[in-house]
Amino acid sequence: MSWQIACKLSELEEGQMKRLNLDGIEVLLVGREGGVSAIPPMCPHMDEPLEHGMCDGKILTCMKHLWQWDIDSGNPIGPAEASLEMYDIKVENDDVFVFVAHELAYERGA
Repeated sequence: MSWQIACKLSELEEGQMKRLNLDGIEVLLVGREGGVSAIPPMCPHMDEPLEHGMCDGKILTCMKHLWQWDIDSGNPIGPAEASLEMYDIKVENDDVFVFVAHELAYERGA
C-alpha cells in the first residue's frame, strides 16, 4: 500500500468532511483552514462516526459527547482524552494524496 489519490483539494471546502475507502482502508478527509487532514472515520472515545460531527475550520467536534480536536495536529481540546491519529497527506497541484500503509485504529478500554 502507498500513496492513494483521494480527491481534488478544490472539491473539499473548509469544514466539509468526506469519508472514503482507499485501498480497503476507511479514511475521513476534513477540509480545514489552509488545507485538508485525513483521519480514521471513527471517534477514539466511543467509536462514533466523526462525519456526523462538525468542523469549524480548525476544531473538529464529535457530536456524541462533544470531544474536540485541533484538526491540524490531532491534539485534544477540552475534555477529550485521546489524540486523533492522522494519515500523512500530500497535495500535488490540486490532487490530494493520502498514505495508507495500514489502517490507523484506537485502543479502547473495556
